[in-house]
Amino acid sequence: MAGRRNRECRSVGIGIVIETPRLQFVGLLPGYLDSGDLEQAVALVAAEVGPKTGLSPPGGSVLNVLFAAEDEIRALNHEFLGVDGATDVLSFGEDADALPVDMRPLEEPIVFGELVLCPDYVTRYARRVGTEPAAELLLCFVHGFLHLLGLDHGTPEEEDVMFHLQDRVVRRLGHSPRTTYRGCSAASRQP
Repeated sequence: MAGRRNRECRSVGIGIVIETPRLQFVGLLPGYLDSGDLEQAVALVAAEVGPKTGLSPPGGSVLNVLFAAEDEIRALNHEFLGVDGATDVLSFGEDADALPVDMRPLEEPIVFGELVLCPDYVTRYARRVGTEPAAELLLCFVHGFLHLLGLDHGTPEEEDVMFHLQDRVVRRLGHSPRTTYRGCSAASRQP
């Protein structure tokens, strides 16, 4: 079963295309997040980041959001980052054509970037650390979107800026973000 939903975030001028190839967890999204949540997150991030940094997605562009099973995200993580293991979110910027053909969007609009999220991984991790799955999935979406805008967390200073911003956006959307992300290595975030 596969699904596709389009949504335009008018306040930012970016479309959101949600792709669910080979969807094994169709019940997860309707109970936790919908495209309206993602649209609000994009608008809040743009409002927070844009004026301070000048970074924003180009008007009329599309952000593709793909939901992948753990074996799919593990393969992408290995291919593009050299990491052998599943992860919560991967961000692909303008070179999104590098994604495998069966993971690319069905149409070819101007793509700002692509986020690949693994809801099963995120949900397991959320339960392990005692946070709500919706907040964790939203946090991962915001985290990946911030990477597409050029933010990173390679230094303690960058980490403080990026994680403070993603936490603020998640809170403004009515969720309680986890605080254990700061300073955690990928290995300690295994679900």
